[in-house]
Amino acid sequence: MARLLFEDGREATADDLTTLAAAFGIIVERRDVPAALAPLLERELLDDEATRDVLAALPPRPDFPSRDLIVLHPSRKDNEQLASKFEGWHRHPGDEIRHILDGQGIFGVIVDGRRADLFVGRGDFVVVPAGLEHNFRLTESRRIKAVRYLSDASGWVAEFTGRAA
Repeated sequence: MARLLFEDGREATADDLTTLAAAFGIIVERRDVPAALAPLLERELLDDEATRDVLAALPPRPDFPSRDLIVLHPSRKDNEQLASKFEGWHRHPGDEIRHILDGQGIFGVIVDGRRADLFVGRGDFVVVPAGLEHNFRLTESRRIKAVRYLSDASGWVAEFTGRAA
């Protein structure tokens, strides 16, 4: 289950998460990962066929025409290069949605001028609303498999803000 930690070390309560959702549009839900995907998700990396199979097992979202599967793992030669692409503080012109299928990560978000870290793992479904400054970092395991749903059909488009990490 996702956990949200504020800069001061305080962990968000269920009421805090409800307030964040209402005020900023951040949504965190629990969505099961289909058990039939387990053999595919146990693999370190996925080829094109396996990627298609994973996406076919999950419902599309008609209001989000672009979706892909991001697979990061230490055995991937470009893992750190790809991971660093998401670490810079940025925002999107449309909502960004991720369904975490395997592994773990951290969404950093800026709310009311304060930084908070949303720790996500398997089964977490997160909506980061358009315009909300955020970043995404891997945990120590350096691996994650997540479906990204984006409202921009051209794919992942970010406006980097230059905020210091």
